[in-house]
Amino acid sequence: MKEINIAKTLVAKRREKGITQEELAAYIGVSKASVSKWETGQSYPDITFLPQLAAYFNISIDTLVDYAPQMTKEDIKKLYHRLSNDFAAQPFDGVLEECRAVIKKYYSCFPLLLQMAVLLANHHMLAVERTRQEAILKESVKRSL
Repeated sequence: MKEINIAKTLVAKRREKGITQEELAAYIGVSKASVSKWETGQSYPDITFLPQLAAYFNISIDTLVDYAPQMTKEDIKKLYHRLSNDFAAQPFDGVLEECRAVIKKYYSCFPLLLQMAVLLANHHMLAVERTRQEAILKESVKRSL
C-alpha cells in the first residue's frame, strides 16, 4: 500500500491555484526552501501546518496527504485474488502477515474486512497445527462481525 504522498498534492494544488512556492511559504510562514523540500519529498511539513495547508487549498487533510481510508470494490477484488493466489504459491505465514497488515491499515473499510474474513476462513486449513487453524478461523469470524 502507499505511504504519505503530500509532495505531488502540494505541487498540483499550488499550480492549480497559480501561486509560487514563495507565495505559499509566505502564507504558511515558512521559507521557500521548506516548501521546495516538501514538494520534492525531501521532508514533510510539520503536522501543525496540515490543517492550514488543507484549508488554503480547500481540501481535506486526507486528500492533502493522498490517503484513502477506504478501498474501492475493484481494488478489494484484485487484492483478494492476489492474496488467494499467494496462499497457494507462497509460505502461509508471510501471506497471513500481509493480510493482517492490510487489515490494520484499512481497519474501517468494512467491505475489505469482510473479504479478508472470507479469505482467512477459506485458507485457514493451510496452517500446520490444528490449534493455529482454529485460531485463524476465530480471527476470521471476529473480522466479519
